[in-house]
Amino acid sequence: MTTQEPRPLGSAERAVLNLIVGAEFPGAEALRVQAATAIAVGRCSCGCPSVQLEVADDAPAAVGLSGRVLPVEGRVGRPGDEVRDDIIIFTDDGKLSYLEYVWYGDKPPAAWPPLADVSLAR
Repeated sequence: MTTQEPRPLGSAERAVLNLIVGAEFPGAEALRVQAATAIAVGRCSCGCPSVQLEVADDAPAAVGLSGRVLPVEGRVGRPGDEVRDDIIIFTDDGKLSYLEYVWYGDKPPAAWPPLADVSLAR
């Protein structure tokens, strides 16, 4: 993980984050509030677009989560693709903490996929 100066999320980062926290699951409502204030404070050092998140201190913590990883994830790829990547979101103490692009190919993707290529999975 490489720390960076805090910055607003880019449009692709925000779109992927909003897609996943837009699903219905315990704690999702609080996570949607957090997502509105989320900023990037770090980046994965492997070259993929994964980012460490920080949310407003006064944002409500999500309750009812069964672990650090959200129960909904993004699946990247179109039906019939041989390899499909995943997008997962981590929380710490009920607050969004990491938006991770999990890739299975030979080299990491440099950018977030278009939303048309992302579906939700539980």
